[in-house]
Amino acid sequence: MSFPRKQKPRRKPFVVTVAQAATAVVLLPGCITTVTSNPPPTESENPPPVETPECPATPPDTNTPCTEPLSCEYNSGCVEVYFCEEGSWHMTSGCNPPPVDPCPPEAPASGALCSYVTTCSYTVDYGCGPQEQTASCDGTVWTTEGISTCNPPPPDSCVSYKNETECGADAGCRWLVPGCGMPALPEAGCFAVTDCSGDFDCPISGGTCQEVSINPCHNQPCNACGMTVSVCVTPAAP
Repeated sequence: MSFPRKQKPRRKPFVVTVAQAATAVVLLPGCITTVTSNPPPTESENPPPVETPECPATPPDTNTPCTEPLSCEYNSGCVEVYFCEEGSWHMTSGCNPPPVDPCPPEAPASGALCSYVTTCSYTVDYGCGPQEQTASCDGTVWTTEGISTCNPPPPDSCVSYKNETECGADAGCRWLVPGCGMPALPEAGCFAVTDCSGDFDCPISGGTCQEVSINPCHNQPCNACGMTVSVCVTPAAP
C-alpha cells in the first residue's frame, strides 16, 4: 500500500533592496530580476542657464554696431531709449513735452551736431537768389541738401564795375551798350556774362530781369546793331 508524500512548503521570494542606488534586485527561485527606477535627468530636461544680454553702462553712440535685440533706458534730463535693431544702436527721446520746434531758426551747416531725428526745410539766399534747402538730422549730425554757396557769383554782381576797363577785367562780366531794337538797354553798363532767368538773380542791384536789345558789335568787327539778351535792369532814378 502506498502512502502519499507530503509536499514541502514553497519558499517565499527573498527581496534585497539597496538603499543607495536606484536599482532593486529581486531574487526569485531560479532567476534574478533587476528593476531600474528614477533615471537621472537628461540634458534636455535640465538645460544650461541662458545668459541675458545687459545694457551698456553708458548710452551707446547711435549707428554703432550691436549684436543682441535689446532696449535700454537712460535718464539725462528726460528718458532716452536706446535700442539695438538690425545690428546697430538707435535712439528715441522720451522727453515730455517734446521740443516745441526741433528745427533751428536758420539752416544748420552740414556736419553740425544734433540729437534728434527730424527733417527741416528752409528758403535761403546766399547772394544768388532764394533757394530751397533741406536739412536732415539722423540723431547725430545734420546733412543739408540744396545750394549752399553761389558759384558762379550772383548774376548782377558786375554792377559794381563803373567803367568798361574794370568790367572787361572780370571774366564773369561783359560791357553792354544799347542796341537798335526795342526795348533797348536803358544805358551802357557792366552785366553778367550769363543771362538772368528771373528777378531772384538781381539781389544786388535791386533791379528786375528784363529782355532788352543790346549792340552785339560794340568794339567788334561786325555790322549788326541789335540782339536780345536778359539782364538785371536797375530802376531809373526819379
